[in-house]
Amino acid sequence: MHAGQPRPKVFFRADAYRALVEPLGLTTPYAQAADLGVDGGNFGRICRGQPVSAEFIARVRLKYPRVPYEQLFREEMS
Repeated sequence: MHAGQPRPKVFFRADAYRALVEPLGLTTPYAQAADLGVDGGNFGRICRGQPVSAEFIARVRLKYPRVPYEQLFREEMS
């Protein structure tokens, strides 16, 4: 990538994730963070719109491999 060019960022579709896991009994942010094996504070920031890391994407994809990527993530150039 060249200096000055927009950089791609990936964001979590927290609403879609909640719709997926709440029927499984994961109704609190703490339970949802534990489900993915991530820190609760970091999970909260991600759910509020912080871009996600490759590790977070991998954790979600490994936990829910049948859910399409586009259902749980969106990409933007910034």
